[in-house]
Amino acid sequence: MKISQGLYAYCIIQLEQETDLRAKLPTDLFFIPYQSIAIIVKKASKSSWQPNRKNILNHQKVITQLQEIIDLLPLRFGTVFKNNSEAEKIMANNFDEINRLLNKIKGRIELGLKIFWKQDAFIKEIGNKKIEKLKKEYGARKKDRYAIAIEAGRIIEEKVLDKRDEYVRTIFKPLSNLADDSILNPVTGEKMVFNAVFLIKKEHITVFDEAVKDFHDKYQDKFIFKYSGPWTPYNFVKVNW
Repeated sequence: MKISQGLYAYCIIQLEQETDLRAKLPTDLFFIPYQSIAIIVKKASKSSWQPNRKNILNHQKVITQLQEIIDLLPLRFGTVFKNNSEAEKIMANNFDEINRLLNKIKGRIELGLKIFWKQDAFIKEIGNKKIEKLKKEYGARKKDRYAIAIEAGRIIEEKVLDKRDEYVRTIFKPLSNLADDSILNPVTGEKMVFNAVFLIKKEHITVFDEAVKDFHDKYQDKFIFKYSGPWTPYNFVKVNW
C-alpha cells in the first residue's frame, strides 16, 4: 500500500469480548467496530509495515499477547487501512465469512506435529531387497550404474510414500479424530513422515497431549516427534483481502 501513514491491523474479534479486553490492551491499540465485529489496529507509519524481521516478529508478538486474553481472527503481516471507513468497508463486504471463521476458531488453538524417521530406523524400514539384488547383479558393471541409481531411487521413493501413508493412517488419523479440524501440510525432506496441524478446543488440549505422548512412547525408537503450540490458528483461517 503506497501510503506513509495508516491504520495497521492485527486481528478481528467479536464485539461481545470488547468490554473486558479494552482495559487490557496496550495504549496504542484501539477498535474499529462494525456491527458485531471489530478490527484491532494502531496508528502507524510506513516503517512499521516494512517486511523486515523486527516488524514481522513484533506483529506476531502482539497477536500472541492478544490471543492469551481473547479469541481472534489473525490478519497477515502488512494489513494496513487508510482510514476507519476503509476498514469498515472490508468488514461489511466480508461480514458473513468473518463471522464463520470467528465461530470456527472460537475457544480453539492450533497444535503442530512433525514426525521424522531416525537415521537407523529409516535405513531399516525403507531398505529394500530389490535394491540389494540390483547392486549385486549390476554393481560391477560401470555402464549400468546410472540406470541402477535411477531404479533404486524410484524404489526408495515408492517405499517412502507407502510408509508415509501407513503412518498417516495409524498416527495422524487417530489424532485428527480428537481435533475439530486437521491439515496435512507438505513434507520437507525424505525423512519427514508427516507435517500436520490440528485445531483443538482449549478444554481438550490435555487429552490431545496424552494421545501424542502415547504415540511418542510407542514409536520413540523409530521416530523423532516435534510437537509445538499452542499457536494462533493461522492454518485454519484464510483471509483473502
